[in-house]
Amino acid sequence: MTRAKLTGAARRNLVQIRQFTVDRWGREQWLRYFAGLSEAFEQIAADPDCGRPRDMLRNGLRSLTYETHLIFFRPVRHAGGAVIILRILHQRQNLAALKFFQELEA
Repeated sequence: MTRAKLTGAARRNLVQIRQFTVDRWGREQWLRYFAGLSEAFEQIAADPDCGRPRDMLRNGLRSLTYETHLIFFRPVRHAGGAVIILRILHQRQNLAALKFFQELEA
């Protein structure tokens, strides 16, 4: 099975989510939330066509919602069909204000 690969930006998003969750609700809540995110990553790897198309932001971009976060990803055909997790953003974040062409891959 293909695994999803996280960009540096997605890894930084995870660190921010972890910090906020641990500070607000504790380590146990973070572990539960991370387990759910991990299952979402597995779902994305198993079915790169899952979620919602986000072509208006970038051609081929998709997102999958996990609780209060949007996981932005893109299948990369020339990389053996790998799925790249580009960002993990809170659903309340102003997506229109993001420079997706630059910030998603930052």
